[in-house]
Amino acid sequence: MDPGLTGDARLVAHGTARPRIVSVVATALGTYRRSFWRIVLAAVVVFAPIDLVVTLATSMATAYAERSDVLSMFLWTSGTALGIAGTMLGLVFFAGVVDRIVAVDQKGEEDLPLGDVLRGLPTGRLVAASILSAAIVVVGLLLFLIPGFLFMVLFAIVGPVIVIEDLGVRRALRRSAQLTKRHALLVIVTVLIPTTLDEELSSWFERFAWIEHVWVRVPVDVCSTIIVGGLVGVLEVTLAHALIADHRRRREALAGAHAVGAGATQGQDDGGSPAVADQAAER
Repeated sequence: MDPGLTGDARLVAHGTARPRIVSVVATALGTYRRSFWRIVLAAVVVFAPIDLVVTLATSMATAYAERSDVLSMFLWTSGTALGIAGTMLGLVFFAGVVDRIVAVDQKGEEDLPLGDVLRGLPTGRLVAASILSAAIVVVGLLLFLIPGFLFMVLFAIVGPVIVIEDLGVRRALRRSAQLTKRHALLVIVTVLIPTTLDEELSSWFERFAWIEHVWVRVPVDVCSTIIVGGLVGVLEVTLAHALIADHRRRREALAGAHAVGAGATQGQDDGGSPAVADQAAER
């Protein structure tokens, strides 16, 4: 908060409503329920190829790691990094696809066929942003762990930001960090924790013997990624819209607060005229 603002101005600036976990989750779940089959179809197009490659690669890495103690740690680390990178790649790109579904359901905007949505996406920027953000997160996790987790929070909505505000890759990364740094808990609860549900489901399935077969494991992993990834994508886009709207309200409130402060100062300079003070209050 600007320390130069008067008491009345601070009240105006504090009048903005912050996004809440309950409201973001409830809104996203409503969209997910009403548009379930469209979201699943979009998730199949985006997640199925990526998850197929990641699942096969990690399965092969695990098999080779069991044969060699020397390579086990390297392959396990590589498989983990590949899984994180694949997840982020899918989520960033999927956010661009699901943004249109969210806009139609939550804002009443014009609906478009999935093919038109895909053709209208800034594909190059989405892929570049996903690769860059995934690389930064993976390096942070491998080196110090905590920085990687921090980057996951800061870059959580880079995909929706690219589509919603039509930004380039570097500006989108900065914009995502700007929007999320004040709402770390909100991002963790609404995006990062749901993202882990896919891994939790995979761990739960591993308790059954039949999941050891690749031809069973692959379709199960793909299906769980489609269902969970679809939900995470809707949560991510809903959160992005909420944070963008909150940032816009804060800027407008701050501008109004400065106007109130300037009006009060002007009233004092004019000898504290009641008419001038009333005019400042109305602003």
